[in-house]
Amino acid sequence: MRPVQLTPPAPIPPGLIWGYGVEKVRDNPERGRRSAYLKAIDDLLTRGPVLVSKTVQDHTIVLDMKSSNRTMESTFRLQASRVLQPSFMDTGFEDGFVWVLVGTTEADLDRGWQQFVEWRNLKIQQAQKLFQDANGREKLALLKAAVALLEEAGARDDPSLLYYQVKTALDSELARLDHLEKFEKELPALIDSGQLAAAESALEQALLAGLDQSLYQRVKMKIMDHREQAAQLIAAGDDLFRNEQYMEALDRYQHAQRLDRDNPQLPTKLAMAERYDRTARSEKKRATVGVISVSATKVMSEFFAYKREQERRKRAEAEKAATRAEENRNGPPPPNPDPGPREQP
Repeated sequence: MRPVQLTPPAPIPPGLIWGYGVEKVRDNPERGRRSAYLKAIDDLLTRGPVLVSKTVQDHTIVLDMKSSNRTMESTFRLQASRVLQPSFMDTGFEDGFVWVLVGTTEADLDRGWQQFVEWRNLKIQQAQKLFQDANGREKLALLKAAVALLEEAGARDDPSLLYYQVKTALDSELARLDHLEKFEKELPALIDSGQLAAAESALEQALLAGLDQSLYQRVKMKIMDHREQAAQLIAAGDDLFRNEQYMEALDRYQHAQRLDRDNPQLPTKLAMAERYDRTARSEKKRATVGVISVSATKVMSEFFAYKREQERRKRAEAEKAATRAEENRNGPPPPNPDPGPREQP
């Protein structure tokens, strides 16, 4: 493998701070050249008076006595390719590699740094304005935009701690919205299962968390409607109970319970309706069994009478048959003597 040349292959104009970058050319030569350019700018910053070291440092010295924390250093390194305009640049290809050589003056570096500081301050001001305006329906979007601007400006460790104020507000808003979404999913299930007290409690908590007032009113009306329907069913069940229609009353009470499980009247009414319905069904069953027993007794009596009559007839017929057989065995009876003519009166 051929080693990459570490020194620039072209002469460097005197008096310039230079930077050199090399990148292997793969599928896109222009992309490789752009990568080599970024490396050259990075190398230039390491050599120049803006001492942005490649090693982690707590502070650097910028233009003889100006301090910058390491967040600004890394941010400036990222933005340098935009704000710096090198006064010299050369590039070329060699053995499958593209190289870029850039050079600039200390004055250009100073100007680029000042432009970066102005750009960064502008981003922070824009983020602060978005943070102050973050209210209402656009609150989440504005907070996200503010955090993005601060991260782009490298303000994570800014002395004013603005980044952490905005980030805390964003996290709080996301948690609030997540809380509301959870409430909005739970409320219909609580109402549909008749847990109206729990639904009402969750609704009040959601309102404190920022639930939309119109949605709050709609859910509140739905809870009230379920309670009214349950009350109407209970009243209908009471009427049926007074008319001794216990099964129908029990059905109304059970329907009311499905709508409002927290109604304090229902447990007692359900227990009474079930007991009276069970008693009524037992009495009806006994009455039915009594009627069936009487009918069965009558049928059995008629059956046995019929069987006795059949037996009597069979015995009479048997006796007649025996008499005829006896007569046949003894022969016919002798004829009666002629008595003669009767006297005429």
